Amino acid sequence: MPLFAVVLAAPPTSHRTDNATFREEVGGLSVFAGSYPASNGADDDYVPVPVAVALMRNGASLAFTPESFTLADAEGNRVPAAGFVEVKNGYPKLAFDRSLMGTWPINVGMTIANRPRIPSNFYPPTGDGTRISRVELAPFSWFTDVIYFPRPPAGLGGVMTLTVAVNGGDPIELAFLMDSDELAK
Repeated sequence: MPLFAVVLAAPPTSHRTDNATFREEVGGLSVFAGSYPASNGADDDYVPVPVAVALMRNGASLAFTPESFTLADAEGNRVPAAGFVEVKNGYPKLAFDRSLMGTWPINVGMTIANRPRIPSNFYPPTGDGTRISRVELAPFSWFTDVIYFPRPPAGLGGVMTLTVAVNGGDPIELAFLMDSDELAK
């Protein structure tokens, strides 16, 4: 009797640029989401999602705030980005998350990394710089930051969806994994 190996494949996601970074690109606007910090805090009240957004086309500038981002769990429950004061007062790991991002930065590739990077600091840890609550991208520039969301009702398992509102255009939806076991597949 023949034996067949069963291979468990990861569920469909946006393009995976490395083990924990996912990318979606629409009309010269690239959105990246990183999974690594969130996979380390499975029981925290807030979910840190490293993001990068790159405007790699000519035309009008685009502005982004934390309110531009929404997270949906695998069951479709949507949560908006948490407020700055809410996270600052209720989440003690802001500095730790920043150190993770310094150690394992989101992988945007050389084409984007060599373009002007616009400063962003939506959720600065206490004593670590001035808050920048709005980022405006000129053509061929990019930013990276960490967006915090309240933990979605269905948790972090399965395919999560990050929705980015784009002023003057359709939102971009990026499908990615956040569970450490699923990331390993």
